[in-house]
Amino acid sequence: MARNVVVVSRHHPDLYVYLRAQFANDADMAVILDRRLAERRREQAPTDTERRRRDRRSRSDIDVQLRARSHVIVTLP
Repeated sequence: MARNVVVVSRHHPDLYVYLRAQFANDADMAVILDRRLAERRREQAPTDTERRRRDRRSRSDIDVQLRARSHVIVTLP
């Protein structure tokens, strides 16, 4: 399983192709293209209690970095 993940901004598909080729034989590195368009959850009527603790996919630090740069390297535990 990959230990590092390179997330490439959707605005840099050529970089994605290049990095996929560079790390093709490296089992510790995965390269993915960020395909997210927007928040997937729709606004809903408020409830008495929040059922979700924390969005497990939320990584606002990565989102900020992807807006500023072409890619982000994430190290998995």
